[in-house]
Amino acid sequence: MIILSIILVLLSNAVNIRRDISILFNRIAILILIYCILHDISSLAVVTKGVGLHGGLLLMTNITQIFHIFIFLVIFTLEKYECQNILL
Repeated sequence: MIILSIILVLLSNAVNIRRDISILFNRIAILILIYCILHDISSLAVVTKGVGLHGGLLLMTNITQIFHIFIFLVIFTLEKYECQNILL
């Protein structure tokens, strides 16, 4: 997921000729956030009791995934409003 996100941002910078690329970066960031939300929702049903690595240091449960989805939605709304302010 991170590799695909980095490739999308690099390609958006390489393809664009104009200097005003902040709108393009915001749109790419929104697409990346949508992809992250869909990825977390799809893995939400798989993890029911939790997966722990290194004795519970990296513990993933349903609550942590719901928290990640909430953070992604907050960032998505902020990016959407920022993109609207740039267009005005």
